[in-house]
Amino acid sequence: MLNIIHLHTLQTVVKTGSLRGAAQKLGYTTSAVSQQIASLEKSVGVSLFERGPRSLWPTPAGEALVKHADTIITHSNEAEEEMRAYSYGTHGRLRVGVSGSAGAKLVPKALAWLVKAHPGATITVEDEGLLQITMTTAVAEGKVDLGIVMEYGLMPRIWPENVEVRTVLDEELVVIESGLEPREPDHRLAITDLSERKWVTNRACSDESENFYRICAAAGFVPQVMFTSNDFDIIRGLVKEGLGIALLPALALGTDRAIQLGRIGPNPPRRRVHTIYRKSDANPLLLAAVAALDRAATDFVAWASTAFASHLDTPIGITFGDAIS
Repeated sequence: MLNIIHLHTLQTVVKTGSLRGAAQKLGYTTSAVSQQIASLEKSVGVSLFERGPRSLWPTPAGEALVKHADTIITHSNEAEEEMRAYSYGTHGRLRVGVSGSAGAKLVPKALAWLVKAHPGATITVEDEGLLQITMTTAVAEGKVDLGIVMEYGLMPRIWPENVEVRTVLDEELVVIESGLEPREPDHRLAITDLSERKWVTNRACSDESENFYRICAAAGFVPQVMFTSNDFDIIRGLVKEGLGIALLPALALGTDRAIQLGRIGPNPPRRRVHTIYRKSDANPLLLAAVAALDRAATDFVAWASTAFASHLDTPIGITFGDAIS
């Protein structure tokens, strides 16, 4: 096996024309240089230098090996630089799994910052609907590197042991309805006051729907659900036409002034948006992406305070990036 240090010593001996000159340039003793050349000759099975009384010069085999050494060391340096780029996140690959409102509101802005900061990296977006497995499973099994996962207050999740979970946003679930005058900023609705209203909600068997029914059950009523859809745009459209009211996470809200926002109090139902990734994954792009998502969530909370018909005096969401498992 060729030792790259010995090859570098060979280059230096040829350039300086002597073992002593190479030793001075490399910071070795002359004896150490001589031992390295002898070891290299033993490895390749041929003499690399012809030695005279006061000098030495490369044999044809030595000249040939110097050419190879030039190529090998150049490629080695390039490999080190490339690996260093991967370690810094300048290069590399990140597969981001997204779904729903968090994918629409947070991910595009976060990825814009990430691409700008890491232009040499390959970043792809995988839609949960196309993965055919849950996002948590996709991350745990290595199908994606970073997943965006929602957790509703009455639907706690169980996380795989190999998955790290970081909360990006803790947001309120709010009521939307059509055609009403803007409320006072501090006004709060009681969920029990809405028990006789008609509702639009997500389809059965979804976390959103199950969480909604549990909220209503805890308040002591069974909601009158008129329409269901897993598309928040459709839900908002049905609400706008006066076909019912809906309970939506803040990230799913639009800015249509024909739709009125109502906040539940004093303890509103909530949803958490998490980023998840494998604990064993040392990809430096992961934490850079999480930081970008934290920044996007902070921007969303600030934007939401003035985006709707009435100014929100208290934030509609809480942002933080501490690991929770």
